[in-house]
Amino acid sequence: MTESPNTLEELLRKLSGDVSEILGQQKGLGERMETLEERIAAFETKKPAGGGGDPAPVGVLYDYRILEHVRQYNIKDTGGHEAEMSSVRRCLALRDLPEIRTRYHTGTGNRKVQYSYRVVPEGPAGESEWVPVEFRTNKGAGADFSAILSLPQPILIGESFELRHEIEMVDSFSSHNEWVSMVVEYPTEKLNLNVFLPPSRTIQGARREISEGASQSFDKRRLVPQKVPGEDRIAMRWEEINPITGRTYTIYWDW
Repeated sequence: MTESPNTLEELLRKLSGDVSEILGQQKGLGERMETLEERIAAFETKKPAGGGGDPAPVGVLYDYRILEHVRQYNIKDTGGHEAEMSSVRRCLALRDLPEIRTRYHTGTGNRKVQYSYRVVPEGPAGESEWVPVEFRTNKGAGADFSAILSLPQPILIGESFELRHEIEMVDSFSSHNEWVSMVVEYPTEKLNLNVFLPPSRTIQGARREISEGASQSFDKRRLVPQKVPGEDRIAMRWEEINPITGRTYTIYWDW
């Protein structure tokens, strides 16, 4: 049976449109891969000479790389009964992400947890709005838990995004000996761990410490609390460039 000329023309137009769409998708994927390679190369050149920084674990594939992680705790009263934590990570997607997996922040006391994210646009386009997301927890090895965040639309490979984790805490810092910690779960370029305290309670002593596993601890250093200029708060701050993946960074204090 012979196709009519009109039918053949329609078929050819459809095939041409399908091919153009496929080529467009391939071009977009290629551009995102080039962007990803450029950003990873730029990250590698920032590492200090002589082998410092975080070595790439052999055979480990990560969903994303953290460019900067800022976590701060704000303890609002001298009894440590009311506090809040805010953690913001600026990340680079190393693959398409229909969902995001991250370490779930466990701890003592009552707490209200919220996650949100936003894609960081290229160029001077301004900041996008934070989008709250639902999450579920998953039990890992030992005492570890993961939070799995459901995204309304996937984050594409090569895109930058920010992940925000907020906790409202009740009766979480009521003892004389307290601490806060960050586990470096993904390759990270820079971390900042900050604790803000009311000035009405005296800090007897503070230190920072890096640990790995249950028994290995090292690089213990004294921290000196500082008054925040223009504010009625005391701050303990720790900035670490190229922290080691898998290690825990902790601030301890007595008050």
